[in-house]
Amino acid sequence: MRIGIAGGGIAGLTLAWLIDGAHESTLLESRDDLGGNLRSQHFTDAKGRMRVIELGVHSVSLEGFPLFAHVTRALGLGDTHWITAPESYTIAHRGQQRPLFQGPLTPHDEEGETEAGPPTPEARQAISMLVSQAADWSSRDVARTVPLREIVEAWPIAPGTRKTLLYALPASIWGCTLTQASALSARAVAALFANGAPTDSMPTTQSLRHGMQELARRLAAQLKTADLRPGKAIRHIHRVGKALEMVDCCGTTYPVDAVVLAVPADAATMAIQELPDAAPAVQALSRYEYAHITQGVHLDPYYLCGERRHWSTTNIALDGTWALPTVMRRFDDGSEAFVSRLDHRDSLPHQLLAQSAFRTLLPYPAVFTAQRRLQDLQGHGGIYFAGHIMAHAATQESAVATVVDVARRLVPDSPRLAALTAS
Repeated sequence: MRIGIAGGGIAGLTLAWLIDGAHESTLLESRDDLGGNLRSQHFTDAKGRMRVIELGVHSVSLEGFPLFAHVTRALGLGDTHWITAPESYTIAHRGQQRPLFQGPLTPHDEEGETEAGPPTPEARQAISMLVSQAADWSSRDVARTVPLREIVEAWPIAPGTRKTLLYALPASIWGCTLTQASALSARAVAALFANGAPTDSMPTTQSLRHGMQELARRLAAQLKTADLRPGKAIRHIHRVGKALEMVDCCGTTYPVDAVVLAVPADAATMAIQELPDAAPAVQALSRYEYAHITQGVHLDPYYLCGERRHWSTTNIALDGTWALPTVMRRFDDGSEAFVSRLDHRDSLPHQLLAQSAFRTLLPYPAVFTAQRRLQDLQGHGGIYFAGHIMAHAATQESAVATVVDVARRLVPDSPRLAALTAS
């Protein structure tokens, strides 16, 4: 069979890798670079040294992402390729020197103090409840259609604290307003914060020494029976007898037996809308909403609190209805670089090196209702859905899980699939 894949992010490339050798594939990607939200920016620092920092996916949890970790090992990425760093947060109102909260998103020792001083009791209580309850929502299998506010509004926490801390965290990640964050799926929010709940130690994450986009390059390099077409966005899918044709943005057609759509919902809608049986999938895809954000790499700590002792790995500035993050990367020689949300800022950093636009899927409860409908439609007429439109969480682990599901349907005897799911 020849499988058409739309989308060259981690999901599309991993699927091509899983079916490689068993089926031929043609992969269309709208951007000129493969990797999707894996976007590594290389730059020269003030001392002439080559550096790399992430505009997209900053880090992963290899311990918490077993499927993803297996893929990386199969690509030859061992311990020496990864950098482990602590994960901490500072949340502060824009222009204020002392933060509302500083520390890891884990329960704190009541008597413990950081150099910046302990968080306030209200802040400690709010954050501790979030991470502990997040783990509980998962264990109790709370429905993904329950909005965050439906749960947290009942907590004995001051309304202002809920807004500035609990809603600020998801708002900073998904690029939405604080009000929109309150309406997101509680389980979707929990997926990003539950991992820290069982421990009172500083959580850590991993990033690739030579850039997260190295994952995309290694996946592409191992493909033997795939035709990769970066810079060629999918436009339409036509049915030709019992087969299908993919049509790219230049009008080139690609005969295929099945198509896997690992692209945003509007691109998937455009691709399938001319098919005679597309109405149920189009209706489901109409429930997806996105936020538009711009990320920028800069060398000056332009948006951070004035005192260095208040800086964390992730620094969130509250500005009206927005929670705007700046991620700090410290290199092994002590030098630093920063990645900030640039939209909704009054001004830009003085040493801005590069910027890139992203769209983030807002995981409203309606998305998970739509996912169930799309799951029922998987494979009908040779059309499959994968990637973030089928993922239960905004993680690489969840994206990989969606293509494992599709690969089981397309090539259940794939050696790579067997090795991946057995690990």
